Amino acid sequence: MATYKGVEIDDALHGLIRHMSGVEEYRETLQNLQSVWDNLSLLGQLSGTGGDMNGTRADFQRLSGNLLDNLGRETLRKTVQEMKSKAQVAVDIMIRNLFERTADIGFLATDEDIRQYLAGLAAGTADMSERARLEERFREYVRKYSVYSDIILLDTDGHVVARLDAGNPVERSRDPLIAEALTTQQAYVETFRPTDLQTEEASPLIYSYRVTDANEVALGVLCLCFRFRDETDGIFANLSGPDDWSVIALLDQDGRVIASSDGWHLPVGAVVACVLERDWAVCRFAGRHYLATTRPTQGYQGYVGPGWRGHVMVPLEHAFERTDGGSLDRIDADILHGVMASSALFDSALQAIPAEADKIQRVLNRSVWNGNVRHRADNKSLNPAFSKVLLWEISNTGLKTKDVFERSIGNLHETVVSAILQNSRFLASLAIDIMDRNLYERANDCRWWALTSAFREHLTAGGGGGRAEAIAAILAYINGLYTVYENLLVFDRHGRVIAVSNSDYGDLAGQVLQEDWVRQTLNPRDSQSYTVSGFNATPLYRNRATYIYAAAVRSPDGRQTVGGIGIVFDSEPQFAAMLRDALPRDEHGETVPSSFGVIAQDNRRIVASTRPDLAPGTELDIPDEYLEASDGHSGIIIHQGHYYAVGVCPSRGYREYKGATDAYRNNVSAFIFVPLGKVVARQAGAAETPTRPTLASTARDSDGEGVEIATFHVAGQWLGVYSDSVIEAVEARGVTSVPGARRNLFGYAMFRDQVMPVINLAVLLGVEAPLSRAAMAGKQIVVLKDAREDEFIGLLVDQLGEIPEVPLERIEKLGAMMGGADQLADSMVKKREGESNSQMLVLLSVERVRARLHALHLLAEAGAAAELSAAR
Repeated sequence: MATYKGVEIDDALHGLIRHMSGVEEYRETLQNLQSVWDNLSLLGQLSGTGGDMNGTRADFQRLSGNLLDNLGRETLRKTVQEMKSKAQVAVDIMIRNLFERTADIGFLATDEDIRQYLAGLAAGTADMSERARLEERFREYVRKYSVYSDIILLDTDGHVVARLDAGNPVERSRDPLIAEALTTQQAYVETFRPTDLQTEEASPLIYSYRVTDANEVALGVLCLCFRFRDETDGIFANLSGPDDWSVIALLDQDGRVIASSDGWHLPVGAVVACVLERDWAVCRFAGRHYLATTRPTQGYQGYVGPGWRGHVMVPLEHAFERTDGGSLDRIDADILHGVMASSALFDSALQAIPAEADKIQRVLNRSVWNGNVRHRADNKSLNPAFSKVLLWEISNTGLKTKDVFERSIGNLHETVVSAILQNSRFLASLAIDIMDRNLYERANDCRWWALTSAFREHLTAGGGGGRAEAIAAILAYINGLYTVYENLLVFDRHGRVIAVSNSDYGDLAGQVLQEDWVRQTLNPRDSQSYTVSGFNATPLYRNRATYIYAAAVRSPDGRQTVGGIGIVFDSEPQFAAMLRDALPRDEHGETVPSSFGVIAQDNRRIVASTRPDLAPGTELDIPDEYLEASDGHSGIIIHQGHYYAVGVCPSRGYREYKGATDAYRNNVSAFIFVPLGKVVARQAGAAETPTRPTLASTARDSDGEGVEIATFHVAGQWLGVYSDSVIEAVEARGVTSVPGARRNLFGYAMFRDQVMPVINLAVLLGVEAPLSRAAMAGKQIVVLKDAREDEFIGLLVDQLGEIPEVPLERIEKLGAMMGGADQLADSMVKKREGESNSQMLVLLSVERVRARLHALHLLAEAGAAAELSAAR
């Protein structure tokens, strides 16, 4: 343990806690209260008030240390968890994108138009018009796959023979990637470094592979240049807010920054310390200290990319700034109360602090209460009036200290719940972003594959003979590269299936497809048009629901539609994987238990979920507000007996997909459900803790004679006895029921080595109040003098009140007509003007209490005798 300004804290917090403004604020408040405790203790000793405050002071000081240590650790945990999430998402989103690029280069390198052009160059038959046609094809490709900035085709000697970027003057490259692409045994070559192919970027990301003829003889090398900066800017923008001090970066394996959300703060090319062996570290960079974390990619379908890592660092002085995690004002008060009372949000040590503070406060209240009683009895105080005020101030200071504990933990609860709501909405945004990015690729794939020359030629020729086998072979090759599809199929202008990629669906060949999406596909606007089926069950997906993306196939001259291509998305595993990747994680990187994700349409129809009981096609039971939020929403709901934080985000598209130039719309939203605890019904009839009357509410307002009254609370009523009848109050423990007596009405306890009868006043007031150990927690026993000085009577009460001095004229005797023979009350304290809402103080008669106790003894003896007789 380390020490910070007199408080013991976890070693991990050393050097950090001073930057936690919320924790520091409470530390200063508690330190000021500690000074008050010191002064009150000294005044108590000087005034002769009595009562040793050292134990209470030490207990509160110990608890203060526990509180600040726990608050500090919770603040650190919350901050680090948010940083880790951002770092993980940054690298994983990029890796998902690059996975698609590895498939693109594999397929485009087999494009027949590219092959024929390179073969013509080798034979000396190709001319500039053919290059122009190929470069126009490149432009058509990038119109669909806008993630690429350039497409470069080179011969085996490195000469540039076709290129999308006509403004680039490079005519020949000597980059080693050419030789590697010509000889590699892998499916692609991935390079991220300076190259003479693209001099305007310091380190372009290029995917390359050889182009071969039918005999696998290399004809040249194809390169796809990825818009790396453009993509990272978009990722970082989605992860950062306007008031966010965190810097998000991608690092290479050497810890070098390859992309940064703030190039002035953390420039590209800088080398930083990777934090991989632990969750966080304090690192120094450019003369400043940062809280930092680094996350390796989780990969996607076995692909882990170039070995990059996500990295987040925050200036230490801003790392723990409190941010508005989302207002809780719109949350139903009862639901919010239930969530705050849940034990699922904090560890047991933090949860125990309010109970410990309450226990210390009860001991302190009893000590002050007994101090007031003793003043009346022995009058040893040098200044009784001052002593009473001092005792009141001691109790009030205890309440203030306890209030700090409760407020700090209450505020932390609110902060944590707000952060969970914010995170659930962020994760929903992540889930829908992953979905939009993925389906963007599907819309591109169908349109580009529809431009495959073999499909166009074979369908124009009628698709008969061996043409169907040729089309099937191409489809199977594509499906092998793009594994997110269950099946690919090509159909003619009548909707008749010509070929499929998945032999399991071979019986579809020759069948005519009647679905609406087929008719729409065969009537396109232009080469950018595509069609998407509704999310419906279809025999093309074994009668399960999915999306089918389709595009028209045109004749080689482009004048007529000769058929179409449909690609059947393997929705069940793909959507489930997207949702799993967006679920919240704990500090160990494991999915938070009982959390789940759902993708649903605006009519509540479920598209996918991570729970088997929420199957696709069923309806999601969610309030309308979550479906109508156009810009995302978060809140708390009750689902199957548990509280859940729910974040929702509607689909917003990605790049051109669902953008202003895209006619396709599909109103779906992602929902992330994070458990907050089990719903526990409040106990019926549970009494609320009464408001303690203050000294001012019962202060003397005349010069007449007054009397001190020792007050207490029982079953919601404010009761009292004259203080000269009281010995003291003790903690209620070890109360034993009397056999034969009315259930729980009275029992016995030890006091000053004597057996003392105890009356359970709550039972007399008609409230079920058992004498079990659990029921005794927090209760007190007010000890009264019996008729004989060496005997005592105990009254079991819920809470001790004040001991005010009340003018005699305000005490009014109760007449016989206002009660019966069993009445214990003797009189009442009249309200003053303006006290109409205050509680009435009822005074008990000690003599009547003694009489009732005597009657109870007789009943108990009679009951015991009856039981003995029956036993015989």
